[in-house]
Amino acid sequence: ALAVLPEPEAISPERQLVILQALQEVDAMLDALPAKVRAVFILSQIDGLTYAEIAQVLGVGLRSVKRYMAQAMAECILLAD
Repeated sequence: ALAVLPEPEAISPERQLVILQALQEVDAMLDALPAKVRAVFILSQIDGLTYAEIAQVLGVGLRSVKRYMAQAMAECILLAD
């Protein structure tokens, strides 16, 4: 995707490396989460689903979704340090 950007908007190779490294760190953080917690986080933050929609997709209660999301956020904060 970066290669097809017009020249003035193209990102330097150094910046591309920084972005790639950041994405790898995020992937490692997500991989460290329990499966349900990771699924809730991705469905919320990447797919943009509401907690109610996530509960329906995963077949869990709304309270569980909230608990999993809180756990995901806490873990990401701890892993970011």
